[in-house]
Amino acid sequence: MNATQMTRDAAETYFEAWRQRDFERLRTVLADDVEFTGVLGVAHGADECIAGLRGMANGVMDDLVLHARVVEGADAMNWFDLIARNGAVVPTVNWSHVENGLITRIRVTFDPRPLL
Repeated sequence: MNATQMTRDAAETYFEAWRQRDFERLRTVLADDVEFTGVLGVAHGADECIAGLRGMANGVMDDLVLHARVVEGADAMNWFDLIARNGAVVPTVNWSHVENGLITRIRVTFDPRPLL
């Protein structure tokens, strides 16, 4: 399997597992030392990353609606709407870097005002 396909598979698994709140499956595509940086916080390592994603899923998120995924080599970007429990639709972009089939870095950006 080439690097682009491994990246696509990891990004797809990450997004769908988070959407379905399947954190065991999501963990399978995170490197132990994954680094997450987002608007609402940072996480160092897979356990902190999972805890943050679980917190968003359980406290803020109602659903995710994917609009586009772009993959080039070891990098993937997902453009999606985060549908919040308060009814807000929050356009979001998530960039992931993948090495050996595992996500090593994640950056997320969105305008948090609808969630505050």
